[in-house]
Amino acid sequence: MRILCPDLARRSAAGQFVMAKVGTCFDPLLRRPFAVHRVCQEKDTGVARRPPSCIEILYRTVGRGTALLSEKKRGEAIDLFGPLGNGFHLPHRLKTAVLVAGGMGVAPLLSLAFALKEGKDNRHPTVSPIAFIGGQTRNDLLCLKDFRKAGAKVTVSTEDGSGGTKGLVTDLLARFVSSLSPADAAHIALYACGPVPMLEQVAAIARNRAIPCQVSLESSMACGVGACLGCSVPTRINADKTVSYQRVCREGPVFDSSAIAWECLDPFSTA
Repeated sequence: MRILCPDLARRSAAGQFVMAKVGTCFDPLLRRPFAVHRVCQEKDTGVARRPPSCIEILYRTVGRGTALLSEKKRGEAIDLFGPLGNGFHLPHRLKTAVLVAGGMGVAPLLSLAFALKEGKDNRHPTVSPIAFIGGQTRNDLLCLKDFRKAGAKVTVSTEDGSGGTKGLVTDLLARFVSSLSPADAAHIALYACGPVPMLEQVAAIARNRAIPCQVSLESSMACGVGACLGCSVPTRINADKTVSYQRVCREGPVFDSSAIAWECLDPFSTA
């Protein structure tokens, strides 16, 4: 869904999110969080360097809230607030950004791919994006053309073999990382979003090669501003490595993968 909101679009960074009111009254009461999928113009004119006027969100109809969202018509108003949270950051001397997405995990990573493309002439002129995208079936492989449009080299996998390589997307990543020389590994960073088991495996692959890795976590949220504590996840931010908690909406949704206490995170949660 493309939403005209010039001020919000200008302030949005890759990895941030918005809270959307999907109903018209008090039912459903709570807003729904959506990653900023892309910032863009109202119409794709191909003219570069113009301030964005719209954001796009990517959603799948899975419950009453998203069902109401899917009924929105062109020209209708929608109540948003944001951008919220902390987005992705690019390490110094980065040459290759490896984006790893599972299913709907493509949502925040596409905005990062386009940010890399649009920023090539200033802060990081030599960054090359590579995207590994996976799903259970070929129907779960989303936004492949969009990632290629953003300049990313795209490789896909499916668990049932119906699209790309048969297997997990982390298998593709592991083979790629194992092929890197120490010199090449020193200039890449991993960015991932998807199911918790996938993110934990990505974090392990990054840790084994000492590669910087950032993960975007998903979570059910009531407020989006850190007040309700409902989206807290276990992390290790203390010097003694004891487990504490941080909020996905406030300290995240993007975290350094080494900060997450993966063994304490429910693998079936939406985080």
